Amino acid sequence: MHTEFKKLVGMTFTGAALALGLGAPAAWGEVETSANVTLASDYSFRGVSQTTRDPAIQGGFDATWDSGFYIGTWASNVNFGDDTSMEWDLYAGYGGEINENLSYDFGYIRFEYPSEGSNLDYNEIYGSLTYGDFTVGLYYSNEYLNLDDVDWFYPYAEYSLALGMADMSIDFHLGWSITDDNSSEDFESLFGDDQYIDYSVVLNIPVAGLDFAVGIYGTDIDSDACDEECDARAIFSVSKTF
Repeated sequence: MHTEFKKLVGMTFTGAALALGLGAPAAWGEVETSANVTLASDYSFRGVSQTTRDPAIQGGFDATWDSGFYIGTWASNVNFGDDTSMEWDLYAGYGGEINENLSYDFGYIRFEYPSEGSNLDYNEIYGSLTYGDFTVGLYYSNEYLNLDDVDWFYPYAEYSLALGMADMSIDFHLGWSITDDNSSEDFESLFGDDQYIDYSVVLNIPVAGLDFAVGIYGTDIDSDACDEECDARAIFSVSKTF
């Protein structure tokens, strides 16, 4: 997941949420915090490069309570061919277990692009179910990418295959962006159709406290509609969680 937030709004929300959480009722349980930083050869968001296939530096902070509530923030550089240079995300949600094999997660994400005011900002809500190593989920937005008259749905499926050596794994992802009520046809002007499929296959290799990953990311969008940003490509990254 991908996200950037407008600085004032994001800091206000995060500060308030942390203040609420750290002083929350005992029923929330203990809080655990973590931070992460990633260097990547490209930032792919639902199969589409957000950096014109150039490198990205990304980082985030998360707070999770024993009760299942969590909040977090995450940011990355972006390049849309204009003055937009940063994405800043803010999210909050709740996750838990139904039984020892089945778990759930649902929440809210705010996407903001500080250099563009509110011109690109939008919201999404999401939910997912995980059974063992298999996950299915759905994202929804009635203002996806801050486009006019767009109801957007994103069903997806993921599977993580443990390789049984040195904690290595292969992650498979398949997502389907579907739009409805897109009377302005803004989505089609960006992607050439009112829907598209994205996919990824990623090998994860933890080494000496770092997480290395190499994967193939892409979409079924015609190259004429999206140039090289939507084509299949390899992406390399290294991450560290604190």
